[in-house]
Amino acid sequence: MSKVAVLAGAGPGNGAAISRRLVREGYAMGVLARSQPYVDELAAELRKMGGNALPIATDLGDAEAVTKAFKRIRAELGSVDVLIQNAAPMVHSPFLELKPELFEMAFRVAVMGMVHCCREVLGDMEREGSGSIIVIGATGAMRGAGGFAPFAVGKFGQRALGQSLAREFGPKGIHVAHVIIDGVIETPATRKFFPDKDPTFFLQPEDIADAVWHVIDQPRSAWSQEIDLRPFGERF
Repeated sequence: MSKVAVLAGAGPGNGAAISRRLVREGYAMGVLARSQPYVDELAAELRKMGGNALPIATDLGDAEAVTKAFKRIRAELGSVDVLIQNAAPMVHSPFLELKPELFEMAFRVAVMGMVHCCREVLGDMEREGSGSIIVIGATGAMRGAGGFAPFAVGKFGQRALGQSLAREFGPKGIHVAHVIIDGVIETPATRKFFPDKDPTFFLQPEDIADAVWHVIDQPRSAWSQEIDLRPFGERF
């Protein structure tokens, strides 16, 4: 039986690229995102590669919806070996114009979504004495930017939760790692938004996916808890 990975927060950039890489490594994929048409599209692409993919439209901030999604994944694919936590709403607003319910939504999806997903996989991983949880971070996990308070709080929260889980579950054989994406990922949308930028300005999704796979595949004697990725010309 194939190993099983779940992408929580599917998107057209690094999320899709990580899914493709995991399928190439022989994983069956559970693909979760709010949009059913998008997860269906990504799953169809993964199946064309020869992979097994289960698309489920899921509000990650809804604990009951997450439980139902993982119940289907366990029933149709098996217990989860790898969780890729990739969801965090990109909310941009001046702070005094920001509606509190929008801030709460961003926190619910990013942080509580990670709580719900991790609770669904950690029991099986603990029993097996193995597994990987990879949290996809951002510059916002390191420093908050003006106008991006909800995004930064969500990413800081994910990073803190990942550190706590790594310390609690690492000794039990579960690898929890945080991958900071410090830069702009190249997608059709970002290309349109930055039309004059040289290609070296962008992180390539496939290169991010390669780095994530190397973290998943690390030997236990040399685990990373956090790595950072950025284009070679990025100032930091």
